[in-house]
Amino acid sequence: PSCLTMFHSSALPEIDLRSYLGRVRRYCPCPHECFLALIVYIHRMRHVAEYRRLPFSVDPFSVHRLLIAGITISVKFFSDFFYANQRYARVGGLTASELNSLEIQFLTMTNFDLSISVEEL
Repeated sequence: PSCLTMFHSSALPEIDLRSYLGRVRRYCPCPHECFLALIVYIHRMRHVAEYRRLPFSVDPFSVHRLLIAGITISVKFFSDFFYANQRYARVGGLTASELNSLEIQFLTMTNFDLSISVEEL
């Protein structure tokens, strides 16, 4: 990868993206809005990174970690029921500490703004 961020793993994940998303949906079910929100959030992160001149890319080394961090955040925002971070971390193949750090970075790069307008969809 050309621009490394904390979302980048040192090696390509062994699980393909479709299987990874299926695993997350099976063991950490969440409303469909969470997945839609994730698209908006990643789009925002790209713009914030451009504005602040920070490294950011969505690629095979980062996408899995971006997804699990984003799902963890969006389910907490959109749902009254969510699991502990330890569960999301385990399902996502991370330690709870790693997920906590990714969650903070994800929120920082979205300016802690999780509301989504109709126009953004």
